[in-house]
Amino acid sequence: MRVVRASSLSEYASWYLRRETRKRNSDLTPGALQGQVEAMRQHHGGKMRDWFNASSTCWHIVELELVSELADLVFLECRWTKEEGLIIRDGPNYRLLDRVATNAMASRYLARPSARKHKDYYDQLATGSLELVGEDRIAICSAEPGEIAANPAACYYLLDGVGRCLPYMILLKEQKLKHRPIEAFLAERRPRSQRAV
Repeated sequence: MRVVRASSLSEYASWYLRRETRKRNSDLTPGALQGQVEAMRQHHGGKMRDWFNASSTCWHIVELELVSELADLVFLECRWTKEEGLIIRDGPNYRLLDRVATNAMASRYLARPSARKHKDYYDQLATGSLELVGEDRIAICSAEPGEIAANPAACYYLLDGVGRCLPYMILLKEQKLKHRPIEAFLAERRPRSQRAV
C-alpha cells in the first residue's frame, strides 16, 4: 500500500456525499456540504466509525498496489450478503473479499436479477469505462478487533466500494482484467505507541 497524500474526515465526507448525489442524479447544493460530517453520521452512519474524528485517527489517500491488499479486505456482513450466499461462515477469513468473490462465482451471483447493479459495475470495469480512482475510489478503514479475530488475514475493512470491488475481484479471478492500483481513502487508527503523549 502506497500513501499518496494526507486526507481528512471532512474530505472523506465531502467525497462520499458528492458520490451519493451523482449516483442519484441529483444536484448537490453548496449548503449540503455544510455540516457534512454530521450529515454523514445522521444519514450514512454505516459509512462512519465512532473513532473517525479522534485525534488518533490518520486519514490518507492510498493506492492498493497489490491484489493481496484488495483480496484481504473485510467484506460487509449483513442479511443480504448472507442470503445471497456471498458470506458463508465456514471458518477463518470467511469475510475476506477474495473468499466472497469465490462464493459469488460458485453461485453465479452476477447472473441473478438481484445482482443487477453489481453486474453493471462488472461490465463497466471490464470495458474500462469505470476505474477505481478519483471520484470512483473506494474507502477502507482499520478493521475492528472482532473483524480481525474472525478474519486473521485482514487489517482493513472495506468501508465503501463493496459494489465495485466485488465485480473487480471476480474479473481478476476470471483473468479478464489486469490489476491496476486502486485508490482509496484510508482511516487508520494509530497504535497507542505512535500517539503523541
